[in-house]
Amino acid sequence: MEGAQAVRRAGAGVCRHGFETGREELFNEGDDAFHTAIATASHNMFLQVAVREARRLQAQSSLIGLRGSVGGHAAKAVEEHDAIYQAIRAGDPEAAAQAAATHIDNTLDDYRREIQQRLFFSSH
Repeated sequence: MEGAQAVRRAGAGVCRHGFETGREELFNEGDDAFHTAIATASHNMFLQVAVREARRLQAQSSLIGLRGSVGGHAAKAVEEHDAIYQAIRAGDPEAAAQAAATHIDNTLDDYRREIQQRLFFSSH
């Protein structure tokens, strides 16, 4: 339960509030805090490094215009974050792992679609 409280305090609510109010900077702040809290609470060094690197790549993608807005994937991400948080809160590691895997897969699919759209269908 300690991990769940840290995750909730760190970013799940902030991320949702940023989405609901259309404040992208608040959404991003909560999103970053959420992922960092999950990695920290896991006590898994691999996950901590992976999250840190994913956040670095996300920041770089923002610089080249692959950043999301508070619409689109954000709505899905907020729901996925909630599923992860609820599973952690319930003490169900299998459900948390499944929810996290779904979130990772959906995020990768969104980035892949965005890159393909810009490569093959971009109007110049």
